[in-house]
Amino acid sequence: MSLFLAAVLAGLSAWLIVRPSLRPTSWLTGSGTVIGAVRSRLLTRGRRARQRAAMREALAEVVADIRAGQPPVRAVERALAPRDGVTAPRTWAAARWGGDIASCLRQDAQETSQAILAAAGACWTVASAQGAGLADALDRLVGQDRRAEEVRRQLDAQLAAPRATARMLALLPVLGLALGFAVGGDPIAWLTGTSLGWACLALGVLCIALGLAWAGRIVSRTERLL
Repeated sequence: MSLFLAAVLAGLSAWLIVRPSLRPTSWLTGSGTVIGAVRSRLLTRGRRARQRAAMREALAEVVADIRAGQPPVRAVERALAPRDGVTAPRTWAAARWGGDIASCLRQDAQETSQAILAAAGACWTVASAQGAGLADALDRLVGQDRRAEEVRRQLDAQLAAPRATARMLALLPVLGLALGFAVGGDPIAWLTGTSLGWACLALGVLCIALGLAWAGRIVSRTERLL
């Protein structure tokens, strides 16, 4: 998120440099666009996490049904029925009407960016060739994904400090503006009413972008190591 916000702010700073006659209302509109873009990205990230968890639990239901005596195809049809978070329409249709479930799992994985579905397709192919072992293979897959999710949670906790630093860095200009108003000045009028003010505004936004990019690089490097 920090790298994304940094890129947006860098673009905004360049825009401020080439558009010194920009009105304050237009600048506020641009700021609202940045906030909206960041909010949309965060919502998308949360939605993907919920979908990943829902798909993992759906595969756990497949394992439970198979071990309870249900045919694998019937178990897939029941567990992968379309509902909130479970998006594997090709696989569900193949199980319901007849089709290559392994191939449909791989196609659904590509369309929904759910890697666990591609792994489930590989498990299905191997189990079909050997004639057994599907429940055990899927159970190991679900367990591995749960452990990976736990690692991601621990990683989020460990990276809380650099992320907090990035957020504080982004809020410092707001505090500076508040201090300017507190001492009786009008920093907004100066920043948007003079050429020097526009230059300072553009430079400030660019510095924030560089700081956020640096913090994002620290976070990304740590994530790659784990």
